[in-house]
Amino acid sequence: MVYEITGSGALLGAVMGARAVPMFLLAPLSGVAAERWDRRRLLQGSQILAAAVSAAFGAALALGLVSVWMLFAFTVLMGAANVLDRPARLTTAFELVARADAVKAVAMNTMGFSMMRIIGPAIAGFLIASLGAAGSFFIQGLLYAAAGTMVLMVVFPARRAAAAERSALAQMLEGLRFAAHDPRTRLLVFLGALPYFLLVPVWGTLLPIYAKDIFAAGPQGLGWLLTGVGVGGTLGGLAANALAHAERQALIQAGWIVLMGAAILGLAASPTLGAALACGLVGGAAEMAHTASNMAMLQMNAPEEMRGRISSLTMLYPAMISVGAFVAGPLSDLLGVRGASVALAAGAIAAMGILYIASPQLREMRFK
Repeated sequence: MVYEITGSGALLGAVMGARAVPMFLLAPLSGVAAERWDRRRLLQGSQILAAAVSAAFGAALALGLVSVWMLFAFTVLMGAANVLDRPARLTTAFELVARADAVKAVAMNTMGFSMMRIIGPAIAGFLIASLGAAGSFFIQGLLYAAAGTMVLMVVFPARRAAAAERSALAQMLEGLRFAAHDPRTRLLVFLGALPYFLLVPVWGTLLPIYAKDIFAAGPQGLGWLLTGVGVGGTLGGLAANALAHAERQALIQAGWIVLMGAAILGLAASPTLGAALACGLVGGAAEMAHTASNMAMLQMNAPEEMRGRISSLTMLYPAMISVGAFVAGPLSDLLGVRGASVALAAGAIAAMGILYIASPQLREMRFK
């Protein structure tokens, strides 16, 4: 919608980048909230907020009232809903299974998201073509409301109450200090954030430009491109499951990043929509396998009482997508969408090569 309304790659990147505002401001506090407050209410609140924002934006589209500031407001509020949701969701998923099955549990969670990335974009492309963008947003709002209702079906495990004498601010600072001083956590956060800054923005920021300007495929074509990424994500979840008990998870994550970069180089060279879809499938698989491993390892490396706070660091990842969109959008205006894709992918692959040479921690880290 942003690119359709504005025709600007730079504004597309800026609107996507606005998601970073609530993520950077609220992510550390959301981790504390996941440890101190009722998780059912946090999850329900996030879905209700997302439903309300989607419905309001759909109404604005239907009435022809959408302006650029509304695009920014929608993005910021949806980012806030995600900040409320993710730490509570990840902590709960981790607590529902034994430690030995943590990677598999996180992989199944990411596969659930990937399944929706398969079904959702494919349907949305046709909804936009038949009902208009407003109709698509109304349906999105209904689905968020349904998700909030389904939280009532989850049986949440009991957990120890937070120490009454410690403030939320003290807990937040304690978690940040641990992340800053623990070398394994630092490396995992870097491995987690890098592809979300350089590579993942290609799917959200540049694929609309590929669909409209390179392949002249319209909203249906964009739906199929995003569906390819989603299908790959499901395969990536299966790959993460297969490698769940491997000890060299950090090195495996670096390998997934290189594969993501290679897939984006293939996208930049694709002569047809079908070839681009195949590259998106490979890239989506690598992205989800990397994410499942990284999120599970971060929580396994954290002390049990800090899991909510450490899992909140993963909110930096979608925030990095937004920051990366500020780079990817203008870069596409400067170099063209293919040139921007090559530059971003080459930067990520080079970073992994340098890190492998310079970091013994990456080469030697093991998890059991």
